Amino acid sequence: MAGFESRLFSGSYSDGVFTPNGGSSPAGATYVVAEGTYAIGSTIPVDRYDNGGYNYTDTYYKLVGTAANGWIAERFGAYYYFAVGSNPTSAVAVDTVSAFVACFLAGTLIATPSGAVPIETLAAGDLVLTDTGEARPVRWLARRTVSRLFADPAQVLPVRILAGALDEGLPARDLFLSPDHALLVDGLLVQAGALVNGTSVVRHADMPLSFVYYHVELDGHALVLAEGVPAETFVDNVSRRRFDNHADYAALYGEEPAPLVEIDRPRVKSVRQLPPAIRARLATRAAAMGGGGQEAADVRAA
Repeated sequence: MAGFESRLFSGSYSDGVFTPNGGSSPAGATYVVAEGTYAIGSTIPVDRYDNGGYNYTDTYYKLVGTAANGWIAERFGAYYYFAVGSNPTSAVAVDTVSAFVACFLAGTLIATPSGAVPIETLAAGDLVLTDTGEARPVRWLARRTVSRLFADPAQVLPVRILAGALDEGLPARDLFLSPDHALLVDGLLVQAGALVNGTSVVRHADMPLSFVYYHVELDGHALVLAEGVPAETFVDNVSRRRFDNHADYAALYGEEPAPLVEIDRPRVKSVRQLPPAIRARLATRAAAMGGGGQEAADVRAA
C-alpha cells in the first residue's frame, strides 16, 4: 500500500466552506491517494483499506478545493473532507483560488523587548518589536496547516532566504516564509517569491507532505523583525477563515472585526516587478557568498 494516507469525513459544501455532518470513515479504515499533482476540478484515484476487510481500488473523487490540513472532494453529488488530522468539529474554509496566505515557518525568530523568540511560542498579549523599535501587543497568532499533495509548489513551498542574502547580517539566520509574505527591501514591500534567484534566495522543496505556517496579527498592518529583517504582519486582504484556528479569533474579536489599514508602501509581487537595482545588489551579495550561506540549524516545519 503506497501513497498518501488519509481519513474521510462527510458533510456539505457551499460558498467555499465545508460543514461536517459527523459521518466519517470507520475505525481502521484508510484512504490512499497516489502522490502526484492534482488540479482543482481533476479526478483523484482513491483506494480504501479496512484492515483486510472491505477494500476497493480505483474509486474516483473530484477535487473541489484544499482545506486546513486536507482537501475537499465530490462523488455522486456528495462532499467529503480527506483529512490528515482529526475529525473537524466546525466548518472548514476551502481554498478554491490560488492566492495564498503570507506566513512564516515554525522556528522563525521574532524580535521582542526581551529577546528573539520562535514565532510559534507567541500568544495574544505578548509584545513584539516593530522595525521602528516600538513594542506592540500581538492580537492573534494565526496557524495554518498546508498539504503539498494537491498544491502548486510555487504557491505553498517556503522561500528560503539565506543568511546575509539581503544585507550584511540580514537575515541573521536562514529565513523561511511563504512566497506571498512581504519583506521591506530598499523601501519597498517585496514578496518573498519575487526575490527568488536560485542561489541566495531559493524555493525550499525539502518539506514534509504537510506542514504548518504561522502569522502574527497586531492592531494594524506593521513590520516586525523576523531573523532581523522587517517583515509584514497579517493584513486582512485574505480571510481569517483560511487559518486552522479561525474559531479562536472569532471567540476573541467576533466574525467581523474592523478592517486593518495596509502599510502605505509600494508592493512588489513578482520577479518581473523587482527593480533592476535591487536585483543587481542581491546578485552581487549572492556572488560574494559563493551562491550560498549559513545553513539553518533546525528544520522549521511542524
